[in-house]
Amino acid sequence: MVDFASTSMAIVSLVIFLSFLGAILSERLKASYPTVMIAIGFTLSFLRIGGELNSVSFDSNLILGFIVPPLIFEAAMRTRLETFRTVEKTVLSLAIFGVVISALVCGAVLQIALGLPVAAALMFGVIISPTDPVSVVSILKRMKAPERLTTILESEAYLNDVTAIVLYPVAPSLSFSPVQSVTLFAYSFGGGILTGLLVSGVAELLYRQITEPMAETTFTIVVMFGSYLFAESLQVSGLASVAIAGLYIGNRTMRTAMSEETRTTMTKFWEVVTFMATSFAFLLIGLKADFTLLIAYAPFILAAFLAILVARVVSVYPIIGLTNMMRERIPHSWTRLLAIAGLRGAVSVALALSLPESNFKDTIVAMTFGVALLSLMVQAEILQVSAKSMKL
Repeated sequence: MVDFASTSMAIVSLVIFLSFLGAILSERLKASYPTVMIAIGFTLSFLRIGGELNSVSFDSNLILGFIVPPLIFEAAMRTRLETFRTVEKTVLSLAIFGVVISALVCGAVLQIALGLPVAAALMFGVIISPTDPVSVVSILKRMKAPERLTTILESEAYLNDVTAIVLYPVAPSLSFSPVQSVTLFAYSFGGGILTGLLVSGVAELLYRQITEPMAETTFTIVVMFGSYLFAESLQVSGLASVAIAGLYIGNRTMRTAMSEETRTTMTKFWEVVTFMATSFAFLLIGLKADFTLLIAYAPFILAAFLAILVARVVSVYPIIGLTNMMRERIPHSWTRLLAIAGLRGAVSVALALSLPESNFKDTIVAMTFGVALLSLMVQAEILQVSAKSMKL
């Protein structure tokens, strides 16, 4: 028990210290925070001085069940429903059809360019197609983008994981059935919405019984993880449930059942939580990257990175053109930024590591890690520069 406690305290202390160091370096070097934190992770791994962080395993349960839910919850709490309704067609189209188109295009490009089996190429396309809420939220907080654009990017990032997770089990066997897939998606997403509403509705009733800001703030942790666990126990989307709970708390409970002091306390608390979660995720990506594997598969990684860039452009422009016809009016400069902003990261890596053993698992894992690193260290910098040049 003592060893577990000391190990946990060492990990938390190290993450806090490195987060502080990363923030300083990011400001001084004018580099994106993800780039700096991944570089720190790389350095620790190369020098073999990661300490207790080396004992942390990078798996889907850690990323999808512990790191991603707080980011989704906080982003959803900040999302105004009034703003979301002005871009909802764009968000849902990118989160659903964008992932499908991107997966198919990426898989086709890799199958042709690298000669991968169709199932392996498509599996990689599904894994790498959803944009990553960990990286997107982190970058957007520093961009100071318009609220509608921020809403599109953040909402797409935390909704498109549902699409990828539904497609994930069927891609290896190519057992796509349109009716079955649509039914499964509707059940997973719809069930997640209902559980999120149920948990947050009960939480609002409890919130009306107390007026202590710290108690109300800490109870949101129960709401967030409770909505995720409840949904997963019903085999529906825990991430969709968390998103709905965040929207409900931010747009109703905070406005009708909380004092101004509580709202301020809660906002600051969740900013700290998301800062720590993103820092931890980026550190792990850098720390767990296998240099030998990355070098061995360098040509595959470069081809995969170019493929996913092409796939993002092919999916974004037609979708935005269609939703513009539906009168959502997305500016052309925003469309260019949306095409650049398809960052990949921790979620894709976690899904790749969760694959069953096969002849192509090492290839898919290496390509996913490599694309995530290039996305967060190259694409993120391009996104940051592009946003500044567009004077958003």
